[in-house]
Amino acid sequence: MVMESFLVTYIDELFKLFKDVFIFFLLGLFISALIQEFISTRRLLKYFGGNDFGSILKATAAGLFVSVCSCGAIPIAATLRQRGASTASALTFLLAAPWGGLLHVFLISKFIGAGNAAILVAFSLFAAFIVGLLLAKLENKNLIESGIPKKHKKGEKVVCVECADVENMRLKHEKEKLRTRLLYCVPNNMWQISKDVGKYIILGLLLAAILKTLIPPYIVSNYLGNDKLLSVLIAVPVSAVLELASEGLAVLGGQLYQLGASLGVVFVIMMVGVATDFTELSMIWGKFGKRCAIAYLLTATTVAILLAWAINLVF
Repeated sequence: MVMESFLVTYIDELFKLFKDVFIFFLLGLFISALIQEFISTRRLLKYFGGNDFGSILKATAAGLFVSVCSCGAIPIAATLRQRGASTASALTFLLAAPWGGLLHVFLISKFIGAGNAAILVAFSLFAAFIVGLLLAKLENKNLIESGIPKKHKKGEKVVCVECADVENMRLKHEKEKLRTRLLYCVPNNMWQISKDVGKYIILGLLLAAILKTLIPPYIVSNYLGNDKLLSVLIAVPVSAVLELASEGLAVLGGQLYQLGASLGVVFVIMMVGVATDFTELSMIWGKFGKRCAIAYLLTATTVAILLAWAINLVF
């Protein structure tokens, strides 16, 4: 009976997770397919191929203006990396993207007010930028797997064979009518990208559903009632087991704030909740490399804790 009850609850939670993330993941696939179909690889690398201050800043800004949640950002980040973007740039985009979603901002504003929401968005983008700079340092020293292609003697970047195939296909499609490209080529790109990334998404959802089944929600909200550093530290493992999309984290964080949690706790719930998402980490582990996944997790969590503490001290 206990096992049967667990399975029923698990399947229900798995279905809820799938329902929550599907539309946003579909949006991310669509944007990735548009990038693959209409944007030149070399033009893409012009903005995301580097590993310097300017490239990280551009990746942060792109995350702000591409309105997708954390689930939707996953296939886009994977596409950027596959097309030759640096690891640091792609992961900076991945961390910054959920905070540019209008739905996300509207949801959190409802609970904590527009002023506090603006503070969280500003700090989150700053966090993504700092994490990007740290990852760039690690990538330049070959301490994590690099996404930057090797260079010719003249300094021109080489596009990988797979990226070159995609680029050649894009050039062939340019001869087609816009309607054909939108109705046929873009959906085909979506299918190819989903086959490439989908297995990591499924793995993440299966693991997330287990956590949601075993961890009662009331435990999360009982220990976050003060504005000391300890509450921020407690919020870190809580965030790690929540496994919600950024919109779900916005609602939960807002509710916790109304129950008396500090603004820093809300920040760390939302920031670490995205950074420790099993779906996201499994994709990074599989598509970027295990050292990338570990470095991303540690740097994003550390920066989030320090900035959450700063938020509590200042605001």
